[in-house]
Amino acid sequence: MLFAQIITLRYCKDVRYPVFAAQRRAVRFWALPQEIPPENEILLHMVYLQQDPEQIACIHSMVKAYGADAFFDGGYHPGPFPARLAVTKSDGAYHIGYCGKEHDGIYSNKMHLQMGEYGRIIYNQRGAYQYTGIWYYDLTICNFVHASYAECRQKLFYRKEPDVLFEDLRRLRYC
Repeated sequence: MLFAQIITLRYCKDVRYPVFAAQRRAVRFWALPQEIPPENEILLHMVYLQQDPEQIACIHSMVKAYGADAFFDGGYHPGPFPARLAVTKSDGAYHIGYCGKEHDGIYSNKMHLQMGEYGRIIYNQRGAYQYTGIWYYDLTICNFVHASYAECRQKLFYRKEPDVLFEDLRRLRYC
């Protein structure tokens, strides 16, 4: 089973300074909720955070289980994962692909997770609110653990260092 956690931390121009960046870098995982869905192929935990000058607050958190239909099939990307990620499974391993540009559809494999392995992808992007034109920035942290359902616990992602790490933080990409 693949446990996936996608954390999106949104912030605006007033918290772009180094002291706030240090707070953002400290966020790498989030506790799973107490109530989790029954066993399936993928358990996806989505967390939305907002940073303002006072704090980083959790705006929304949801957990949902998906079957094999959530895997990327090479065509249109309608799955539950962000458009920059493509998750497939073959030979008992999960393969996570990453696309540098959100809509070009060219994915390169960044990790192959065997049973018991932990991977993390971190990237950032920017955009503007449609009606106000105010810029916002997103830091996205994607944690993946290939484990059995019996190993599921609230602090599943709290391991210090992942086995595989990919960071795409050099440039801010447009949404």
